[in-house]
Parts: sequence; C-alpha cells; structure tokens
Amino acid sequence: MKKLPNIKKGLVICFLAATIKLFAQDEKPELMLNLSHYTENNSIQYLKVQAQLKANNKLQPMNGVDVQLYLDSVSSSNLIAQLKTDERGSAQTTIPPGLKNLWNALPEHKFIALARANPKDEPITAELEISKAKIEIDTLNADGTRSVTAKVFSYNNGAWIAAKGVEVKIAAERLGGSLKIGDDESYTTDSLGQVSGEFKLDSLPSIDEKGNIVLVARIEDNDQFGNLMVEKTVPWGKYYKHVNTFGRRSLIAARFKSPLWLSFMAYSIVGAVWGVIFYLIIQVFRMKRLGNDIEIPEEKEIPTEELVI
Repeated sequence: MKKLPNIKKGLVICFLAATIKLFAQDEKPELMLNLSHYTENNSIQYLKVQAQLKANNKLQPMNGVDVQLYLDSVSSSNLIAQLKTDERGSAQTTIPPGLKNLWNALPEHKFIALARANPKDEPITAELEISKAKIEIDTLNADGTRSVTAKVFSYNNGAWIAAKGVEVKIAAERLGGSLKIGDDESYTTDSLGQVSGEFKLDSLPSIDEKGNIVLVARIEDNDQFGNLMVEKTVPWGKYYKHVNTFGRRSLIAARFKSPLWLSFMAYSIVGAVWGVIFYLIIQVFRMKRLGNDIEIPEEKEIPTEELVI
C-alpha cells in the first residue's frame, strides 16, 4: 500500500516533463543578429554581421538573409550597405567614402542593422555603439632584453587621450593563428594607456631571409572600442633555409625511397614467410610421392585343409 504514493509522484513527474518538452518543441524560431566592428592598422575599417536562427534552444546560421546597415540613424543618406548572408550566416562590408564626413564629425557612432527572416515578418534590429580609438605598437631591445609596448588612445574633444583599463593581447602572428610573446595571455593598460611585455620567443622561424617576424597588438570584443589590431615587422626571428628532401631516402619519403636498412628488414621478413610457405608445400608433395611409392603386400589365401583341426 505504501508504493501507491510513489507511483503517483512518478506519473506526475513524467506528465510535467512531457508537457515541458511539448512547449519547448512549439517554441517559435527567432532570428538573432550579431554586429561587430573591426579596425586594422588604424586605417581599414569594416563591419561584420552574423545571422543565426534560434529554435529549440539551438543556434544555426541563416543563409540568404537580407541585411541593411546604417550609420547613426535609419535613413537613405546614412545607408552603409545592403548585404546578404552566406552559408555560414555572415556578411561583411567596409564603410563607404561617402560617409567620411559623418564619421569624422563625432567621436562616437552607432551602427544599426535591420534584417528579416521572412519578407512578411517585422524587421529585427541590432545596434552597436563604438567610440573612436587607435592602437600603437613599439619595440625595444636593450641589453639583450626585447620587449613590446602597445598604447591605446580614444578620441575625445578633438584629441587623442590615453585609454585606461583596456585589455590588450600582444602576440607574434603565425600561419593560422597567433603565438603569445611571453607568459601572460593579455595585458591591461595603465593610466597612460600603455602595456608592455617581454619577448621570450627564441629562434622563432621568420617569414623571410632577413629574419623578420610580424608582431601584433589586438583588442578583441571591447564594449567601447570593438576590435582593433595593429601590426609591426621586426627582425627578431631566425631564418631556416628550406631543404627539399623529396628525392632522398627517409622514413617519410615516397615509395622505393625508404632507408636501406628498413627495406632490408621488410624484404627479409617477407622472404622468410614465403620461404616457409614454399617449404611446407614441397614437403606435402614429397609426402604424397612417398605414399605412392610404398607397395602394399597382397594377402595370401589360406588353404581350407589347414583350417580343419
């Protein structure tokens, strides 16, 4: 009799779980926009839009979404570009020269993105406010100690002033990613808008015969300045001459170019295995031939007289 309340509780829990799952499946898909601003080497600026569809608590990229980008206000004169997202749900564009005067007039700007998942739906709006900023990078090599310094400035009242408390990453640009120069992943600017880190990468392969490498100072997803990046080329690397070993014997070489000792071992093992197989076959034929050469004596008939006692 005590098991009945437990059974009732289990049925109620199953009913509630099924109801919650049903409501979750009936959730209306929602289009989401993510707007980002990028500045490279304090000169090249571009915007990136990411369109995603949220359904059943999952995000998936939306292809073919029409997006209109505006600067400061939604008007034809402030239109930056009309974009269409690709298969990854992203699209990007630069700020046209026609909006240069508007951009130079104010220290802060607002970017507005409008998009529709379907032509009949209401437009989805995404906004991004950005303050003008720039980043500078410099190097110092004193007594064998190499260091990299980055300075961040924001534009206000017609002048560039130091930006305090901004997180900056300093790294060496490599193929497919960046390599931090020291122990710290990032640095925070002081009251002078400055960060500094010691360069501890020894014998780093260079990008050319002069031993040059590319240093980069980067600000990522800052709420006030967005994404900024500046590069500087310095001769702090080491040049390694590429030697083509395609035709030489090595463990990673093409067929018939393996080391002689490895080829000898492999062919010896193969030869030994096949030798044992042929030896067994020969022995089978010899046994068969010996069996044919043996003469079996004929049985003699016993006279019937000898059987009588």
